[in-house]
Amino acid sequence: MTVAANSFGVDYEICDADQHYYEPVDCLTRHLEPQHQRIVKWATIGGRDTILIHGKQWASVPNPTYDPVAVPGVFEQYFRAENHAGTELRDMVVMQPLQPEYRNRDLRVQRLDEQGVARTWLIPSLGLAVEEMVQQDIESGMAIVRAYNRWLEEDWGYRRDERINTGPLLSLLDPELAEQELDRVMAIGTNMVILRAGPVPSPHALRRSPADKVYDRIWAKLAEAGIVVAIHAGDSGTSKYLGDYGEPIGYQGSKMGPLTELMGLSTDRPIYDMMAALIAHGLFDRHPALKVATLELGSGWAVELHRKLRTSYGKTPQAYRRDPVESFREHVWIAPFYEDSIVRLRDCHGADRILLGSDWPHPEGLARPIDWAGDFVELGPADMRKSLRDNFLQLTAA
Repeated sequence: MTVAANSFGVDYEICDADQHYYEPVDCLTRHLEPQHQRIVKWATIGGRDTILIHGKQWASVPNPTYDPVAVPGVFEQYFRAENHAGTELRDMVVMQPLQPEYRNRDLRVQRLDEQGVARTWLIPSLGLAVEEMVQQDIESGMAIVRAYNRWLEEDWGYRRDERINTGPLLSLLDPELAEQELDRVMAIGTNMVILRAGPVPSPHALRRSPADKVYDRIWAKLAEAGIVVAIHAGDSGTSKYLGDYGEPIGYQGSKMGPLTELMGLSTDRPIYDMMAALIAHGLFDRHPALKVATLELGSGWAVELHRKLRTSYGKTPQAYRRDPVESFREHVWIAPFYEDSIVRLRDCHGADRILLGSDWPHPEGLARPIDWAGDFVELGPADMRKSLRDNFLQLTAA
């Protein structure tokens, strides 16, 4: 495709590391094994259709049918911290019927052509909350993950071509079952997997670091195959910490108070803690070919982690096999928020480790992926092109 230069001087197709699909109502059940069918139910509660898993209501998505759904980009003013009139989030929402390209692959490719997007990763919407909902019963939880991944392959494909790649869910709830599922999706052909930020849940309340050596066979296979581990924002279970300060826990929707934002419980906190654990627990030392991308988690946490890693290494260099800052830079690609300082990220983490992730068509993303290009201009033309295109192509190269 020939691309005419826009007002930002971008005369090339961009690569978008974070677009989304909206799942159909049977994404968890279409391929769910018969012995587990009773676990997932649809119900109408308070006049709304919702999902029950083990009798517990799916709380992280207010309308899991996604029809109607919010218009892309309607929260941009809010997330850019320009809501000077103090408009409530619920009053910013503009709804529309579910658009066909949100669930149809061929129509989505057409939309990519219109957007000037050469390649994209399509990320779950509902699927990002699966692990937190299923942890009380690991066997059935892993069955739901398998069913979701089979649905994803059937409707979208993991890697049918180079325009759209999707990532099957990787849940570490059970190391043996996780490895079996990884073997299955690798045999089909995938170049990325989706992992949520946070520790590995357990029904016994004792959580593990994802860098625990019990998962080394999984990490080794991912590294050897060159499969990117995409860590995306989702339900990480961190809302429980609000309870320690006297606030309600769980999904609050538009009633979310400022403490959630200030504590970074949905974004900064889970990925900062997880990345610190991956580095401190030696994951990249044991698997030097591993590639990780962080999506819809911003970059403020990364700037602070660089500072803490330098301090920690200066105090206890004997605790590390190599400089942890170098390890962080080498193994981790970061998609900042559009409200972040991209220059600050470039200066601490490097121009060759920045990705564009528009979050389209989610309301907290942008109306058009290319609308974000203006925030990259201050990087200069060469680093801007790296961030908007070349870094993604390098990361996903076989």
